[in-house]
Amino acid sequence: MSWLRIVALVSVAAGMVGCQAPGQVGSIGPSFFDETASVQLVVASMPEGQRVMAPYGYIGFCVRNPDECGGGTNMPQDTALTPESWAELNKVNDYVNRSIPQVSDSALYERAEWWAYPTASGGDCEDLALMKRKLLIERGWAPENLLLSVVREWNGDGHAVLVVKTDRGEFVLDNKNWEIVAWSDAPYQWIKRQSRERPYLWVNLDARTFRNVAEAELPPLGEPAPFLAAIQKNNPAMLRPGVADAPTAAFN
Repeated sequence: MSWLRIVALVSVAAGMVGCQAPGQVGSIGPSFFDETASVQLVVASMPEGQRVMAPYGYIGFCVRNPDECGGGTNMPQDTALTPESWAELNKVNDYVNRSIPQVSDSALYERAEWWAYPTASGGDCEDLALMKRKLLIERGWAPENLLLSVVREWNGDGHAVLVVKTDRGEFVLDNKNWEIVAWSDAPYQWIKRQSRERPYLWVNLDARTFRNVAEAELPPLGEPAPFLAAIQKNNPAMLRPGVADAPTAAFN
C-alpha cells in the first residue's frame, strides 16, 4: 500500500512524547514571492565544517534500507525556487505534519531512538523528516538538496528536520513549526547534516567545533556507504543485525 493511502487512514495525534507536535499551524505559502516581501532576498548558505560521523540512528536506518542511503553527485546544483516549487514544499510539509500521528520512538518501538519511515501508527521528528524527503524525491526534487539535519533545542533536546537547499537559500521543513522558515530563523543550534555529495556522509554545522583537517577523497559514485561495506565484510560475525537493532542516541 502506498504511503499516500496509509496516511489517509490515520489522523493527527493530540500530542506526543520526545519530538513535540507542531506549535504553529499554517505555512508561508505564495507570500514568499510577493513583490514587497523582504524574504525575496537570497538567504546566505549555512556554514559547513569537516565531515563527522552520521547519527547512529541514521546508520541503523541505512543498514535496514541500504537503497535509501546510496547515490550522490560530484556536481550538486541548487534547486531553482519558483512559486510552483515553493507551493509544493508547503503542500508536502503541511501534508506530512497533519496526516501522520506524531509518536515517540519509545512508544512505537520501545527504544530511545529509531530512525524509520512512519508506520500507520505514526512516527517522530526524524521519521517525518525522512518521509518529507521521500515524497519530494518522488516528485522530482534532487536528493542532494534534501538534507536530513540534526539540531539541538534550547533545552538541550535533540531534534531532526529536513533542510531544502535552493537558489534562494536553505529552508527548514519541521514538524514543530508548519511555517517553512530560512535556516537562520529556525530556533535551533545546528549540529550536523547530510553531505550533498554523498548522502551517507555527514558534515559538521556547529561552528564552535569546526576544524581544518585534510578530508579523504569522496568514495566513488555507486559504491555503498563505507559503514555498509564494513558490515558486509564482517557479516559472519553477525555485526549487521547488531548495528541495525542497536539503541541509538540523538547526537552520536
